[in-house]
Amino acid sequence: MTYYKVVLSGENIFFENSGDAPEPVIGFITSKLIQTESEELAIAIAKRDLLVHWNHSFNSDRKLGMPKLAVEYIGEVRGWFKPKSTNDYYWFTNAEHKQTQLEKLTQAPRQWFWRSDSKKDKAIT
Repeated sequence: MTYYKVVLSGENIFFENSGDAPEPVIGFITSKLIQTESEELAIAIAKRDLLVHWNHSFNSDRKLGMPKLAVEYIGEVRGWFKPKSTNDYYWFTNAEHKQTQLEKLTQAPRQWFWRSDSKKDKAIT
């Protein structure tokens, strides 16, 4: 089975901001790590898990509504070390803010382990 990173966004929610917030929250982005046989199944499981968590955590009083979900990114996660899977939500207030959040969640992991540096690889004589 393969691990997939699925990044979902949810919009059309009724989120009440505090009085000092300049712009209303219009949606959220979240990332899920799913182990399954196919991308299609990973998307279905990620959406199901997200909606279950949403209804139990944020929408228990049914005031926020059901978000309209969209798949923003899906990719295989390879390697020995897997990222921690959390139920973090990254809220956004407009399309530009959403894009900034997406860039953070979809960027390639940094290569820090066994990094090759041309200066360090040269023998010291």
